[in-house]
Amino acid sequence: MPNVFTALQPTLFSAAREVANEPFGVIPAISSQFDDKGVARGDTVTVPVAPIRTASDFTPANVPSAGADATAASVGVTISKSRYVSWNVTGEQIRSLENGATLNEWAGQLVKQGMRTLRNEAEADAVTAIKQGASRAFGTAGTTPFASDLSTFTNVRKILEDNGAPVTAISMAIDSSAALNLRNLGIFQQAYQAGSDSERRSGSFDLQFGMQPVLSAGVGLHTKGTGASYTTNTAGYAVGSTSITLITGTGTVLAGDVVTFAGDTNKYVVAAGVSAPGTITLAEPGLRVAIGTSATAMTIGNNYTSNVAFEKNAVVGVIRPPIMPANPTINQMAISDQYGMTYLMLDIAQYGQRTWELHLAWGFKVVTPMFTAIALG
Repeated sequence: MPNVFTALQPTLFSAAREVANEPFGVIPAISSQFDDKGVARGDTVTVPVAPIRTASDFTPANVPSAGADATAASVGVTISKSRYVSWNVTGEQIRSLENGATLNEWAGQLVKQGMRTLRNEAEADAVTAIKQGASRAFGTAGTTPFASDLSTFTNVRKILEDNGAPVTAISMAIDSSAALNLRNLGIFQQAYQAGSDSERRSGSFDLQFGMQPVLSAGVGLHTKGTGASYTTNTAGYAVGSTSITLITGTGTVLAGDVVTFAGDTNKYVVAAGVSAPGTITLAEPGLRVAIGTSATAMTIGNNYTSNVAFEKNAVVGVIRPPIMPANPTINQMAISDQYGMTYLMLDIAQYGQRTWELHLAWGFKVVTPMFTAIALG
């Protein structure tokens, strides 16, 4: 189907159009690598994880004892996606745009729109990775946080503090509805409560209890699995257990589902689910309350909006242009957006037309689940 440039004809084209930019807050806040090199799609970057150490009693002696052995674990970060946007233009269409002096403006807008599309996809995938790797959750599914107070910040911070997370670089990514509630609170609108009017005038958020709120268009709805009537087996599970075997029950338990166990008010996030009775995996640090040797009911929480909190180095992202072999009919150029993300731009010569493509590859992984949490919305 040929392109239609009616809106860009000289008689109708009058001014440059600003390309929209949705809120983009998660990728700049995680440990990201933006470059034009690195591993290929499907390859894995290995991140070492030091094991938890146990303490021993000290006894003076004439010789020092040997240190305890330690075996490091590792987490793999895979470039799992390589995506592109494309458009084509014929020689006649190029001439028409050149005659109207609109070719450069049109091409520039197409590139910006392409960056916007790929950037939004990567942002959504980053949020999904954090959601599926989070330790626990706070809040009520289906209820937007910050409706009346700031308790979501304090309760999520407690989860992270209990898990031992550093509190020097924590962000909380929220959607526009949660941000609206925040901005409507008196503590933000009234300078005498907030201490200044900077947030009200700028529209941005300052640190809240050591956490930096950021807006993200990648925060979306998590649809829970269909699982029902599941119970644990009778093996019993100690505090810290992450592998829980389910019996009876039917339906799916999905990664990212928030579950509770009878007698325990903690809301755990499922890292790996099941489609029938079997073993689910909870994100670290696992159970906070032991499960006894009798069958214990598990409940899957409702659908929720996935506002996420995370320490910067708990999440790793690798984002770069893909590798394209040299081709005499393809001109290649690396271009970057305002966030420092580098894309691959291709200009492909064809029969009577040219095709332009904009490429980006990425992958995300939570490497320290204990330093992440979900603020249910």
